[in-house]
Parts: sequence; structure tokens; C-alpha cells
Amino acid sequence: MKNLFFIFIIFISLSKGANLEEIKLALAKEITNNFPKIIITQIDLRSTSLPKDFNQYQFLRIANGRFEQSQGFLRAEFNTPQNMQKNLFFRYFVQGNLQILKSERAIKRGQKLSPLDYRSVSLDFDKVPPNTLNIEDTNNLIAKNNINKNTILKENMFKTLALIRRNDPIIGILRDGNIDVSIELTALQSANIGDRIRAKNKEGKVMQGIVVGKNRMIIQ
Repeated sequence: MKNLFFIFIIFISLSKGANLEEIKLALAKEITNNFPKIIITQIDLRSTSLPKDFNQYQFLRIANGRFEQSQGFLRAEFNTPQNMQKNLFFRYFVQGNLQILKSERAIKRGQKLSPLDYRSVSLDFDKVPPNTLNIEDTNNLIAKNNINKNTILKENMFKTLALIRRNDPIIGILRDGNIDVSIELTALQSANIGDRIRAKNKEGKVMQGIVVGKNRMIIQ
């Protein structure tokens, strides 16, 4: 039975390759948005069943998700040959290497994190624990508890003094002459007023801008 399943997965990959490659590229973009320092070496997709005319489907996008682990599920949106929108679900597996942060020395409770407190090390993506601290989010962090030396640093080990936190919903303001257009975005990093920040819209497009207030940025 396992052999049959393996053959089935290979058949899907070979016969439906075009759409699957588009999904992989979209997933790689989402993961890179979350982990700018990641080096992706391989992405595999699995589905228990696909429509017979799947090779005629037009890929639109993958639905919003956090995509912060090496494996999980995603929902992909397509247009069918009948011009109807349809969702299909896939399980994904990502291989790669990610630069994570380890404490260079013991960090005391209440201590503000500084660059001397940590070092960057490479780790297989599938071995990276959830909620690892991104080097872009190391500003204005205070340790919640004592942290031992050689500990992988995680977001939940710290409280932040940042005005905007990673994954916060924010408003991006696009100025066109005398008209301001507001766009709903998701912050990709923590930041304070005056900081440059990356954020993405609902379609996954990444934008950059300057923080001008609580959950507000000017798109540049």
C-alpha cells in the first residue's frame, strides 16, 4: 500500500507539474517574507486527490497563512476551465537552512537584549522550533525570565517595547498627490516610529514604508 501511495504522489508531480510549480513559487515567497535569511533547497507538495482536468486549471494564489514551519497545509485558489473559482488543499514540506539566534551568554530577567547577547547559527529548517526570534525583531526587547547560555531565542521569551509588532494588522497609506489611499497590511517585523518596516497585503505582495504612528505606515 505504501508503494502504491508513493507512485501516486510521483504521478501527480509529473503530470500536474506546471500548476504545482506555481504553488511552490508562491509558497517560497511567503516563507521568504517570514524568514528573509532562509535558503530553501526543496519544496514538496502532496494531495490525496486532484481533479482529472487539473492541468487546465489556472492558479491564482495561495490563501493567507502564517507559513512559519517546515511542514503544514495550504489552500490554493484556482480558476477552472468553466471559469469558476475552486479551492484545493495540499500538504507541504520545505527543506532548507535558516539562520537562527542563540544566546552567547546568560541573559537575566528584565535585561534589554543587545547584539552582544546572541550569535547567528545555521539550522535545518525542519529542526527550527516555533516562534524563533528573527534578527530583524531584536530591537527594544526585554527578557521575561532568565535565559541560559546557548539557548535558541524565541519571541515568547521577550516582551517588546515596539509600537508595531510582527504579524500586527496595520494600515499602509499610499499618497498620490492630494489623495491618501489606505491599504490593509500585515507587519512582517517589529518597528517604532521613524523605522522602515516591511509589510504584506492580502495577496502576499510585500511593501516597505516608514512607521508614522500606532499601526500606521507611509508606503514608499
